[in-house]
Amino acid sequence: MKYIKICAQALNRWILTQKSTVKASDSRLSGMVATVLMMVFGVATAFGITPGTATRTVSITPVIEDITQDNLTPVATPGIYTQQEQVHSGDTLAALLFRMGVDDQAALAFIRTDPLARGIYQQMSPGRPIRIQRRANGDLITLRFPRSENKTLVIERVGDRFQASEVAVGSLHRVVQASATIQSSLFAAADSAGLPDSVTHQLSTLFSTDIDFRNDLRSGDTFSVVYEATQDDFDQVKAGRILAAEFVNKGVAIRRVYFDGPDGGDYYTQDGKGARASFLRSPIQFSRVTSGFKAERFHPILKTWRAHQGIDLGAPTGTPVVSVANATVAFAGWRNGYGNVIELRHANGINTVYGHLSAFANGLRTGAHIRQGDVIGYVGMTGLATGPHLHYEFKIGGVQHDPQGPDVPRYASASLTGRAKAQFLTATAPLITELDAIRGAALAKFE
Repeated sequence: MKYIKICAQALNRWILTQKSTVKASDSRLSGMVATVLMMVFGVATAFGITPGTATRTVSITPVIEDITQDNLTPVATPGIYTQQEQVHSGDTLAALLFRMGVDDQAALAFIRTDPLARGIYQQMSPGRPIRIQRRANGDLITLRFPRSENKTLVIERVGDRFQASEVAVGSLHRVVQASATIQSSLFAAADSAGLPDSVTHQLSTLFSTDIDFRNDLRSGDTFSVVYEATQDDFDQVKAGRILAAEFVNKGVAIRRVYFDGPDGGDYYTQDGKGARASFLRSPIQFSRVTSGFKAERFHPILKTWRAHQGIDLGAPTGTPVVSVANATVAFAGWRNGYGNVIELRHANGINTVYGHLSAFANGLRTGAHIRQGDVIGYVGMTGLATGPHLHYEFKIGGVQHDPQGPDVPRYASASLTGRAKAQFLTATAPLITELDAIRGAALAKFE
């Protein structure tokens, strides 16, 4: 510190001696002062390092960062920019447009007064997208805002005026693929893969004949899926139908591919065998069997030994119950120990029974036609039940059979043959190739 003080005093005396020539040599003096200051503070820094501290040369890598506004891209015409943003909580339209680089009072005045354009104010909820084109000086050229699922509000400059209109939403068809490894549950793995819930539900239904997703899943199981999607004017993607999927459960790979054949669209194995489930494995997703099909069981309420001619599936009250196959409602109402119960009549003399329901689905009535997977009721504990669960029976010719036993038919759709099979193999070959590629990429990660 004493050395620094001496240097500072010397510098001060030197500056005073130079006052008479400052005007003639400002730049020269400034440079000398800067040099001396660097020497002084360089010394100070050197003495500030703890003795014994190791020093080394540190390589410096330049970082180039794009500081232009997010999503700002020039279009074909120089000086015109396209940008997309989302409405933030608390946004006003003026603040949102200003954030996007728009500075156009005439445009704001038009939007406030035009009957169609001002509807944007009522729909500016957080997360809604908005896309604009503007000039470099901030003038608005066009503005697009979603009015509904099928309509887009368009505000555009025509000469020195503006006009507003509604147009149909445009869409771009895409094919999306995803894959994941099961660690805890199907939905957790699907979320980590960015799979929409609608596709996950399709996936569980598609393989529900072969896999009990409550009891059969194992850590390390994998799935791959290829599905349709549409991308709208604001780059928002809406998931559609699964085109192909693979599930590897307990080391066994099961594949399904969609084919729009002469009898309509359906799912098949990759070699053209019918794979549509005649009866789902369970009327409740991710349930557990709390009491199996038994010739004799001690009834917890009646305190007697009697046959249990169905299975009990444990699930919380209110869990949706679906029809395991296409059917007609044979009965829906109260039946003694069953409580609220539904009996469905299927083809080939098969009936299924769903007991202890807390409620029926809206509109359900005797004689109604039900499709496989339709919600028919909700889990409860009506009738003779000690807790919420579904009592599920499977009857063939009026005789109860184990719903998970070998007597239950698994598939209903016919296998493809002849020309139809040849068309199927040609049409689905790209999908099979894509599934192979997804699996290959997944295996490569572990090598």
